[in-house]
Amino acid sequence: MRDMSESPPRRFGFDQLRFVIAVFLLVAAGLKAHQLATMPLPPVVQNSVFTPLLELLNDRHIQMAVVVGEILFALILIAGLAKSWMWLLSLLGFSAFTLISLMKAIGGEGSCGCFGVVTVNPWITATFDAVIVGLLLAFREKVDWSFPQLDKKKVLAILLTWLLLAALATYWMLSLKQQPHATLGTVFTGLDGRMTILLVPEDWIGEEFPLISRFAQPEGAENLLLGTWNILLVQYGCPECPPMVAELERTKPENVAIVVIPSTIGEYVPSASFPTFELDRNNAWLVNTPIVIKLSDGICVAFGSEVDD
Repeated sequence: MRDMSESPPRRFGFDQLRFVIAVFLLVAAGLKAHQLATMPLPPVVQNSVFTPLLELLNDRHIQMAVVVGEILFALILIAGLAKSWMWLLSLLGFSAFTLISLMKAIGGEGSCGCFGVVTVNPWITATFDAVIVGLLLAFREKVDWSFPQLDKKKVLAILLTWLLLAALATYWMLSLKQQPHATLGTVFTGLDGRMTILLVPEDWIGEEFPLISRFAQPEGAENLLLGTWNILLVQYGCPECPPMVAELERTKPENVAIVVIPSTIGEYVPSASFPTFELDRNNAWLVNTPIVIKLSDGICVAFGSEVDD
């Protein structure tokens, strides 16, 4: 007969929540590994107070370590080892995830980056992470600060599984090759053969504008080789691009052209009367937008964030 002073067993608690967290971590690790194996990480949005920290977290090797760590953490959660300690680490981990997502949201990032190339608004992930933190607090475990007795068979199984998955993920992520491009920036080639070109406009100063030959529809592009032009690069998911285009449409400065960076996650259709070109879709393209390239007779003379009159 059950002691009436005992608390009734929970139908849902950390014992069940840990599986939800484990699945979340494994999905996130898999999608991040896929991104790291096939393309470089997108550049961080600039001019935010959080930019230095986000750039540090955006380091490729740090993200690889995160993938390997998420796999290990998920396996331990599934095995149910040291549950009170895992509850505490889950609470700390998702608290950190919440703060990082909030920094990205406030900084204007178009995606949290948690799921690789799958775009998820950082406000959404910040909310989800905060909900997980709330659930962990609601289903809190009494942390036993003594080190628990571990099942050696489970520990061995976890280590062997983790070593196998971590080795495969690391090999996959290290497969991305990079080499400098003669005029554009850096070319990255994944294990799948897909190429991504990271544009580096600061290296174009004093050189011919290299994107004209990459326009999907070059009709009218020859006009950019004459006189002075402000070339505005925009792309889907850039929070500052639509307001900038709208302001230019309002003021209507002369000698402005728009170059759209194609994206696999959505279409950017600028509502503007300026000459508009789109880069070809033979490769994936990465660049931090909006950015203005200033041309004089087809030569790049400066770049910045504002259009000159």
